[in-house]
Amino acid sequence: MQKWFGLLIGTAVAGAATAAGADNLRYNTFMPPLAIEATEAQAFFDGLAEETDGGLETQVFVGGQMLGGQATLGGIRDRLVDGGFIVPTLNSSEIPHVAMLPELLPFADNFWAAAGATNETMMLNCEECIADLERQNAVWLGGHAASPWYMMCARPIDEFADLSGKKVRVTGGFAVRLVNALGAVPVALPASEVGPALQQGQVDCAVGNLAWLDTLGLIDSVRGIVDQPIGSYHGLGEFIFNRDTVDGLDEANREALLAAIPGRIAQISKTYADQEASARAAGEEKGIVFWQPDEAYNAAMEEFRAHELEAVANDIVQLGGSENAQEIVQQHIDTLERWNGLVQGVEGDVEGFTALLEQEIFSKLER
Repeated sequence: MQKWFGLLIGTAVAGAATAAGADNLRYNTFMPPLAIEATEAQAFFDGLAEETDGGLETQVFVGGQMLGGQATLGGIRDRLVDGGFIVPTLNSSEIPHVAMLPELLPFADNFWAAAGATNETMMLNCEECIADLERQNAVWLGGHAASPWYMMCARPIDEFADLSGKKVRVTGGFAVRLVNALGAVPVALPASEVGPALQQGQVDCAVGNLAWLDTLGLIDSVRGIVDQPIGSYHGLGEFIFNRDTVDGLDEANREALLAAIPGRIAQISKTYADQEASARAAGEEKGIVFWQPDEAYNAAMEEFRAHELEAVANDIVQLGGSENAQEIVQQHIDTLERWNGLVQGVEGDVEGFTALLEQEIFSKLER
């Protein structure tokens, strides 16, 4: 179990405090300004500044102004920034156990459940995951899950064979295996580069959530979507902080920061749900073809999933992680299943989901 930050109040190192009761932080996200992770981070820190009467002020750097996606974790470790948004698969060699979570996308059917399971695994269940971040002098204060991935292409898809040989944007080892299983060619690109890559023909398709039609501007490049969700990309670290920074915060500011996180996770989930619905409607109005998969596509996906749990466990070991990788993977799968039941009745309900997160996870953290 992760201590709710160890909270070394009596022996806090010199952190971000500039005066008694006043703290100034720097937060980095490489996502574009209109991406959900960027807008929600800005809203979160604006709210904290107001709640603390200016006691906790945060400068938010978006679009990679300060650090790119792969460099963010190191920047947090070295205190170039105090906190930031990370995609664990971009740092899989440094945090192999944390990187497991997004790799299990094909088994995360419900992204509300995946958000809950993400934080339970990272904060209560997976000691190896916690240790990964401790080695980077970082701590997981909260993360989220994106709405489901879809295959989105520059041209309409009429049959499974149309995907053969297509260049598909991916991130993560599982996505490479997925695209190979569909007979396509994986091309590794961060989310921020998907739009230009589709426009310039660098890739033919991209896997990502429907909200990207709006937030990344893909609606002008995409003409066909495979209308079957692949799974939720989860384990996204929205609130990853330098441990010394948080230990050094004024106690009231630290408590305000920690207390606000469950509600923001719930709001991020609601924002993803709303944007997925609006993006689908906009896509249909734009004339994007939503193709219902045929038997050949479904058979290929079933074959892919049959071997994927073992493949993810092998990835952990090859990256220098625990030899008990299969047990760690299975524990997260079990946690996903538990949360599939827990979220029934609270999906779409920010207050209800916030209360559930607090009850099942955040109230159990040691202070």
